[in-house]
Amino acid sequence: GIGGLVLALCLDQQYNQNSKNSSSKPPLPIHVYESTSAYTANAGGAIGLYPNGLRVLQNLNDTAPKLLSQVREAGCDYIYRRWMRHDGLEVAVAREDELLPDLDDEAGDDDVETTAATATATTTTAADSSTTADADRRPRRGSFGMFSNRLSGRSLLSTTTTSSPRIETELQSLGIRRWKYQQVLYEACIEAGIKIHFGKRLQTAITTNDSKTVLHFKDGSKVTTSLLIGADGINSKVRNYVVNPTSDEEKQKSLEEFMPEYTGVTCLMGCANVPFMRGICFPSSATSKCHACYYPTKVPKEGVKEEEEENADKDQYEMVFQIYFPSPIERPDTWRTLTPDEAKVECQELAKKLREDGWDEQFLAPLESQSLKGVLRVGLRSREALDVWRVGGGEDESVGVGRAVLLGDAAHPPVPYIGQGAQMAMEDAGTLSLLLGHFCPLDGDGDATTIDLSKFQDAMEVYEKLRVPRTKTVLGSSVQLGKTQQKRADSILYNAWREFSIKAQVWAYGTLPVMRPGAAFNYHAKVEEALKELETTL
Repeated sequence: GIGGLVLALCLDQQYNQNSKNSSSKPPLPIHVYESTSAYTANAGGAIGLYPNGLRVLQNLNDTAPKLLSQVREAGCDYIYRRWMRHDGLEVAVAREDELLPDLDDEAGDDDVETTAATATATTTTAADSSTTADADRRPRRGSFGMFSNRLSGRSLLSTTTTSSPRIETELQSLGIRRWKYQQVLYEACIEAGIKIHFGKRLQTAITTNDSKTVLHFKDGSKVTTSLLIGADGINSKVRNYVVNPTSDEEKQKSLEEFMPEYTGVTCLMGCANVPFMRGICFPSSATSKCHACYYPTKVPKEGVKEEEEENADKDQYEMVFQIYFPSPIERPDTWRTLTPDEAKVECQELAKKLREDGWDEQFLAPLESQSLKGVLRVGLRSREALDVWRVGGGEDESVGVGRAVLLGDAAHPPVPYIGQGAQMAMEDAGTLSLLLGHFCPLDGDGDATTIDLSKFQDAMEVYEKLRVPRTKTVLGSSVQLGKTQQKRADSILYNAWREFSIKAQVWAYGTLPVMRPGAAFNYHAKVEEALKELETTL
């Protein structure tokens, strides 16, 4: 998956690019064990990538210097963020660059009050950028931001004044097909010399009681490792090991399978080559009792201006749809990628129902397109994130237990309403690699290249201190935002109040404040801040 590939690149940068590895030694071997048999085109859905996740790719400038530009080329920028009614009426619109952190801001807390969740918005200093063109400057943060600019001496009149805050446009949010993103990451891993092993579905992880772990795969093979990092998703087998480490293989097999709780919401998603408005859009309907999300992952390029895109060929576009509707009956047997015939029938039936309920034709076009592809039906599951993400390497009952640590969905399965699930996994990867590099340097003994894991627990304490509250806050905001979306679809009165609230927040702050704690975060600055704080206490 995505988290594991990003982590592999981060570890390669930390140990094989940044570290003082002796030229006489080979690079530190990094292995990724992937459950799928191969990465294939048009598999899976699509995701949004936000500034906080893209920053991790930006920082891989030694291992994969072209990675961020390749990802941007494979996806499509969000220009605007729109909240709409199902009949096409626009409730509010925000510029997507409102989510970009100001390069001129000092590290610290953003005092914007969130209304959809009890989260503290945090903005930290981004690395300085060589891009200082006027195009990267403009007044921001809505009406409140204008007053703030006045108090700070910034001009309110010009959108190109050099007194306006600089923004890092390289980190602008974008939409991308999951398989395209995965392919770019995979190619970067191969170029870096990272070993990817396909068809390795983990069955059990067993400690050897000498600080190592044996991985048993369903194909009958096994591997012994001194450090296991579980990025194996919502149904993580490594999570079972972290929670119940054992040297008894039969006992590990008999452990109750982890199953997140079904939320009562099912999503039908897919994409089609149809023109659509630029940016990400959130229509909601009280008549259909459902809400949706639409965004482009491909638009005409090759010199086509935005105002000319409506005349471009349809196959130059790619529009993603994600339609969420209540489904109280849990049917995991139906949650899968649909065949082309199944997808055509189901999408046409859904389009017919939505049309009867008054949905605007722009929302129905992808469902009825002959270019429909990548359609899947999934039930949304969730649970509280774990408080402890690691095991082994300690001085008490964990002495001798094989070291393992979780990241991404294995530690904190998300719901998709705030678009931060993949970003949290990428932040985990960036944070974990920095902390391992700091506390667990390359081991100089012997001919093989290894790392010194004697301070593994120290690294993990800082990792959990940084990541557990961060993921709980952001993903908790996603749960709350999802509830408000469904309430909009369930109640006309609530929807009217919510529309007024959205309009007011966008007018005051430039966008919904609940989005900023996720997008404006700088994981690298937070790691440096934590390490400096640790040094002062020693």
